[in-house]
Amino acid sequence: MNPDVRIVPMSPAHIPALAKLEKCCFSVPWSEAGLSEELLNPIAVFLVAQREGEVLGYVGMHHLLDEGNIINVAVFPEHRRKGVASSLLFSLVRYGIENGLARLTLEVRPSNTGAVALYESFGFEQVGRRRGFYSKPPEDGLVMVKKL
Repeated sequence: MNPDVRIVPMSPAHIPALAKLEKCCFSVPWSEAGLSEELLNPIAVFLVAQREGEVLGYVGMHHLLDEGNIINVAVFPEHRRKGVASSLLFSLVRYGIENGLARLTLEVRPSNTGAVALYESFGFEQVGRRRGFYSKPPEDGLVMVKKL
């Protein structure tokens, strides 16, 4: 956790920076329009990490019944390994507990060993594998779950 990082709900003002972050981090990035649609999605929980107004990263989750499915965790490369992703995940776990979620789920590339280690440090456990889940490049997705 980084005490200098402030976690806030995603707002329209964040969208351009988040679309830039998506292009930087993912081979199939979300567009500004796609991110903007999540602002209107009643099951979407999107949080932004910022410091002094600068967007450092974000996390997106869909809250459906008693489960939260984490869609994306992304941090600008220059801000990685500084507690930003941990701050975002901590905030989601707190949200889940406060809102009566039974578990959080996510998919992650097995080759993304840093992300896998981060999720494991938060108590996520691998429960399955989705064959061919990712494209560009093709790769399976590890299904990880954290019980709350």
